[in-house]
This record gives sequence, C-alpha cells and structure tokens, in this order.
Amino acid sequence: MSRFLRTLPALLGLALAIAACDLNDDGLTDPSLAESRALQNKVFSQRERLANPLVSEVTVVKARHALYNYGVPSTDVAQFRADVEAFVTGVAGRDPAVATTISSVLLPDMLLVYPKRATSSVGWLSWAFGGYGGRALSDDVVDIGLMAIFGGLLGIDLEHVTPGLSTDNVDANDAAFLASFPYLAPANL
Repeated sequence: MSRFLRTLPALLGLALAIAACDLNDDGLTDPSLAESRALQNKVFSQRERLANPLVSEVTVVKARHALYNYGVPSTDVAQFRADVEAFVTGVAGRDPAVATTISSVLLPDMLLVYPKRATSSVGWLSWAFGGYGGRALSDDVVDIGLMAIFGGLLGIDLEHVTPGLSTDNVDANDAAFLASFPYLAPANL
C-alpha cells in the first residue's frame, strides 16, 4: 500500500475535525464579523454635519456648505458667525442684538448634553438658557429653530416677528417612536 493511502484516513479525519470546528470566533464564517473587520480598515469621510437644525440648511450661505459640512465645530464661530448674523438681520429682519444672541446659541454647531440635569426642562436650545441640553426625538426642533429666528421664542425684538415663518406646519412624526433602540420607526417606503 502506498504511503498516501495509509495516511488518507488521518487526513480525512483531520479535514472532518476542522470542518466541525466553530469558525465564528475568528470571523471566517460569520458575515457580520467579516463586515465589521472590513469596516475597521475603511477610511470614512464626513459628508454632512447637522447638529442643530437650520444652521447649515438655512443660515449658512449655500456656496459655503461644503466648507461647513467638512468643517469642525471649533472653527464655526470664526467661519460662520457672519453668515448666521447676516441671515438673521437680512432675511429675518431682526435687530443685530438678536442676531448676536442667535449666533452665540447656534455656534459652535454641536449638541451639548448634560445628562445630570432634569429632563423636564425645555428641550433643544434650552442649554443656552440653563436647560438640560441635547434633544429628544419628540422635540420639534425645526419649529423651535424657526421660532428663535422668526418668532418670539427668545422674547426679544418682538416687533419684527414673522409668524408665517415660525413653523414648518409638521406637528408630529408619521410613525410612533419605538420604545427601545433604534427608537426610530422603520421607514414605510
């Protein structure tokens, strides 16, 4: 008998033993782990930055959106304060003091969350007025932003309020939020 034929049972046994092993631990057969490893080596690019609604979409000059979206919050005041204030005084017709207040609330454009504060305080934009910061999914952040720019939310310069522009007229989400992560309802396409 040839040497190969004598070792064939051992080779078959070894092959069966390897095939019976759970290869999930090293990700060889688990697609989610393989995808995870592939993502670890991937370089991502920031494409859009939307911490506070309406900052880039409404107040920043459209020609500067790429600069804004690829930028970082630490440069927002220096680079975009003039845009925000020009929009508030020019388009919204508000007093320069209101424009300064709004730009100081909206820039730098990032969400600040103070988890130790009571969640019963006002909500989005409230961090500027001593609230908890951050925002809940149910906060109508677009209306709040529009009320700050065009309405009387801040309680200043009330003679230049434009009520028709202080709401997007969308009062509720089209689907109920989920009670657990990911909290957002699945899209109904």
